[in-house]
Amino acid sequence: MIQNLIGLGASLAAPEIMKRMKDQKVQVLHAMPGRVRLQSDHWKNETTAAALEEVFTEIPIVQHVEASGITGSLLILFNSSTLTSEQFDALIQLAVDTSTSTYPYIESKMKSSFRKGMNSLNNAVKKQTGGKTDAESLLVLWLLYKGTTGFGGNPAFASSLLYWAYTLIQKDGDDKT
Repeated sequence: MIQNLIGLGASLAAPEIMKRMKDQKVQVLHAMPGRVRLQSDHWKNETTAAALEEVFTEIPIVQHVEASGITGSLLILFNSSTLTSEQFDALIQLAVDTSTSTYPYIESKMKSSFRKGMNSLNNAVKKQTGGKTDAESLLVLWLLYKGTTGFGGNPAFASSLLYWAYTLIQKDGDDKT
């Protein structure tokens, strides 16, 4: 009875482990007795690489570990030349869980792209105006215009635009004092 329950639990857990591994597209790049190199594009981040190294350093069967945030690879050298399939599965699961736990601390790629785009726009505006204005100043100007001209149609929305312009102006003033 207990063996059936354990078997049932394993059959339910194994697909979840494989799903997570598939979601992160963990690949075994190289394996030989006592050594394995894993890779995932989800590990291409210095925060994730540092977390992987920190976690795997604490495992008794791990002799040495190196993670690269550039390539997304994880090199693990073991104290033993053989691992059971359960140990290997547990290591893969640990890598997936560790990388997933770092997601809240990583800047999203979309936000990073937006930031780069805004910096490019800001630099282009500064270049065109000889440094007299920037993209944020143009936004404030647009908000002031739309806020003052929009009172007839929608006073509540116009007020919110004026308040937004005010907060942007005040933010700059607060930074300098």
